[in-house]
Amino acid sequence: MRAVWIPRPGPPEVLEVREGPDPTVAPEKVVVRVRASGVNFADVSARLGFYPDAPPPPCVVGYEVAGVVEGTGERVMAGTRFGGYAERIVTRAENALPLPERLTFEEGAAIPVNYATAAAALVRYGNLQAGERVLVHAAAGGVGVAATQIAKARGAEVWGTASPGKHDAIRALGVDHPIDYTKPNWEKALP
Repeated sequence: MRAVWIPRPGPPEVLEVREGPDPTVAPEKVVVRVRASGVNFADVSARLGFYPDAPPPPCVVGYEVAGVVEGTGERVMAGTRFGGYAERIVTRAENALPLPERLTFEEGAAIPVNYATAAAALVRYGNLQAGERVLVHAAAGGVGVAATQIAKARGAEVWGTASPGKHDAIRALGVDHPIDYTKPNWEKALP
């Protein structure tokens, strides 16, 4: 099985495709034949050597994938907690969620980390309610877009920071009040 390895910290050029053993399935786990892997902040930080939870190099990272469950053919997106930059990955069955037909594998691979992070912050920890206001930093990034969509779905009013060139885009995604964080005292725009 091929996988993308980080042999040592560094720029993208350090990445290597290597052959390795096929993963073995265990009880309550599934094997996903990976069709797309997400590339998120944790993956990039691990490649650079800055992510403390990453396995030490040489390692295979990849926190999120989309693919097909072996044996059932079900299309899924899944959180993986490393190892997702491979042709096949074993993950807990509960971490593999159905991927709607309207989404591509690439779109599905971009969902688990961004939306789980945003949902945990806004819903689980923040208990965001309809009519409340929320400030989303980096509203044009993956977690920022997810946070905006979740906040709007819960009926919140959204302020979002981004550079001015991204204001139209974040407004189209649901940000009610774009804020230029590059200006001094930007926080004074908040109610």
